[in-house]
Amino acid sequence: MDSIANKSAVLLMTLMVVAGAVAGQPATGPVPVLAPAQNQVPGDGVRRITPAEVRAALDNGEAIIVDVRSEVGYEAGHVKGAWLIPFSDLTSRISELPRDKMIITYCS
Repeated sequence: MDSIANKSAVLLMTLMVVAGAVAGQPATGPVPVLAPAQNQVPGDGVRRITPAEVRAALDNGEAIIVDVRSEVGYEAGHVKGAWLIPFSDLTSRISELPRDKMIITYCS
C-alpha cells in the first residue's frame, strides 16, 4: 500500500459526496442531486457523507471538495469552489492535495 497509485485509491475511497450540490452552496451549472446516503459505507467501501456534513466541514475550514470528473464534465457544472482533478490525473497530482484537510471527492 505504499505506492502512489494505492494511496490515491485509498484517498478516493475515504470520502465521497453523492449530492450534486452542497447544502447552501449552489452548483455552477446543471448537476444532478442525489439523495444523501446517511454516512453509510456501501459494498464499495466508500463512505458517503451528507450535504450538511460537507457544509460543516467546509465552514470550519476542515475540508476541500475535489471534482474527479473530466474537464468537460466540470465545465458543464460543478460544485462552487470545487477543485478539478480528473481521476485520470489524480496519481500525478496527489501532491497538490492538502494533507491537513478532509478531501471530499465527487463524480456525479
